Amino acid sequence: MAEAFLSQNWYRVKQLKPRLRGHVRLYRHRYRGSAWYVLNDLATGKAHRFSPAGYLFVGRLDGKSTVDDIWTDVAEELDEEAPSQDEILSLLAQLDAADLIQCDVPPDTAELFERYKKQARALLKQNTMSPMSFRVPLIDPNAFLDRTIAWVRPLISGPGMLLWLAIVLPAVFLAAQHWPELTENLSDRVLATHNLVLIALCYPFVKALHELWHGYVAKAYGAEVREMGIMFLVFFPVPYVDASAAAGFRNKWHRAYVSAAGIIMELFLAAVAMYLWVYLEPGIARAVAYNVMLISGISTVLVNGNPLLKFDGYYVFTDSIEVPNLMTRSNKYLGHLVDKHVFGVEKNKPFVATRGERRLFLFYSPAAFIYRMFIMVTIALFVATQFFFVGVVLAIWALVMSLGMPIYKGLKHVFTAPALRQKRSRAIGITLGTVAALLLAMMTVPLPLHTDTEGVVWLPDSAQVMAGTDGFLDEIAVVAGAEVAADQELFRLSDPEVTLRVDSLKWKVRELEIELRQQSVDNPLETKISRVKLDEERARLARELERMENLKVVSQLGGTFSPIASIDDLAGRFFRKGELIGYVLPSDSRQVRLVVPQENIDLVRENTRGVELMLASDTRRTGMTEIVREVPAGQYELPSLALADSGGGEFATDPMDPEGKTAINRVFQFDAVLPTGLQQAPFGSRVFVRFEHLPEPLGFQLYRRVRQLFLSHFYA
Repeated sequence: MAEAFLSQNWYRVKQLKPRLRGHVRLYRHRYRGSAWYVLNDLATGKAHRFSPAGYLFVGRLDGKSTVDDIWTDVAEELDEEAPSQDEILSLLAQLDAADLIQCDVPPDTAELFERYKKQARALLKQNTMSPMSFRVPLIDPNAFLDRTIAWVRPLISGPGMLLWLAIVLPAVFLAAQHWPELTENLSDRVLATHNLVLIALCYPFVKALHELWHGYVAKAYGAEVREMGIMFLVFFPVPYVDASAAAGFRNKWHRAYVSAAGIIMELFLAAVAMYLWVYLEPGIARAVAYNVMLISGISTVLVNGNPLLKFDGYYVFTDSIEVPNLMTRSNKYLGHLVDKHVFGVEKNKPFVATRGERRLFLFYSPAAFIYRMFIMVTIALFVATQFFFVGVVLAIWALVMSLGMPIYKGLKHVFTAPALRQKRSRAIGITLGTVAALLLAMMTVPLPLHTDTEGVVWLPDSAQVMAGTDGFLDEIAVVAGAEVAADQELFRLSDPEVTLRVDSLKWKVRELEIELRQQSVDNPLETKISRVKLDEERARLARELERMENLKVVSQLGGTFSPIASIDDLAGRFFRKGELIGYVLPSDSRQVRLVVPQENIDLVRENTRGVELMLASDTRRTGMTEIVREVPAGQYELPSLALADSGGGEFATDPMDPEGKTAINRVFQFDAVLPTGLQQAPFGSRVFVRFEHLPEPLGFQLYRRVRQLFLSHFYA
């Protein structure tokens, strides 16, 4: 037997005769064609997985054979694949720490108390490492589930699932049919004070049924469910049931069913709520149904049903593809690759995984980390907008636990891991050098920088046909869709009072002219007075003649005439001065009106070296342009509904605005020239805009965005 198999500490355990405790069960599972063995602890609901080699040793712990005898038999049976004495020592330590074995020695009371404290510390550590959710165990629900399982067992069986499909599938189509009504003014409806109270009342009820269904399905397949308590999810109390004992089931679909039970229940509740919401009249009951749909849908899509978070969807996914401990193994595989290919650890143990599993690990670990950080930051920002201090503390806590702790563990591995002792200097050098290089690059290497926004193809101001003065539209010289030239008459307004005033003033001016000629001979003093009166009346006449001239409505440019209504509806209608009558659409577009959010206005004004436009209807057509006009002051009104989120744009609007053009955040308007290749774009169509800025190091870009985040959310 090779010397590497021996351990200097073997004498401490070689004569012990351990045996598995009575609450421990061993099951044989198959994962992707390979045999594994799961040790299920019925007392705690925990499950522990062993390879066939580990099972050969653990399965022989009967309290009669010594550790040395068992190891010798296993070594002879497995030959070169046999575990070493150090590996057996580690395995025994893990079994003892989990309270899964007992030996023929008197129990140590101090050790029992220490083990209890260790379990308490492990729970505290788990809660600390999960700042968004931590658990407080309360009761053992096993007896209650035993008494009530007969009532719900028919719903868990095959006919029950068919009934579930018959209820849920029509509700999905019903939700699609009513989707505009369900999502209309979503933020305003959800965040209203009275609705938040309803959510607070509905959420525990939905989650209680969710968790109980986990317990019932696990119980239906023979598992023990020993823990029920309260989970504080973002400081909000919700019930939970620990059904992890289902990990011992041999059938992977039974394990997946237990994991999916909560999702199944929530989808059922959402379906029933959908039917009630459709048929109920507006009121409290309908609002409750809407919130049940909202809670079940969001929690299923974003949290419970998402395999990137270690909740129900994760376990359904791992059991379905037969890759247990996916998250842990993915992280370990990345660490293994770094140790082997970066630090050069040649004697590192081979990582046990198939080729398909390794490809999955490479994708899953970074994807799960990014999504987890996104969810935590989003929740922290939401809480901070409501409770500033709590939100900031939560954000810092989440960043430290989710980002700081992995960094700390990675550095600790580099400086203390036994596997790196022969390559310690190289590992430390590469790690510190990489960190220094990244920091230096972030602060010194310029990277491309741009600001993306949207605009609309805009009509020039001269395209508007407006009334030059008050009057009734009588004479119509064109029809809708007619081609008109610049300065061509389109309409003529009538105002009898203007005509009467012009006639009256003409006679008055003529009278004063005659009077002036007579006084110039007989009374020179009165001549000056009459001349002043004549000038005044001539000025009044000129103004009235101008008003009469403005009764004629002409086109300021050539193009296609488009009235605001049908010609028949316009005939005889009274228009105020400056009121819009129609448009003259030129043959091509020349102008784009852009909208820039307030958080980007300084960057756009001070650091823009080019502006690129792209049609939303045809992203293959792009062109460079220049800004020709800027509105200095910010405003909240969008120039077009095409820029609002309700019209397909990116700008969120105030749900209280009936026109839907009032943006939630302040915006600034710019006018740009439409490039020659895009001048056939229809007026009012949306345009994607990119402001190209001078390159800037990533560190400065991140600082600006974080600063804007605090300014926009916390006003700090």
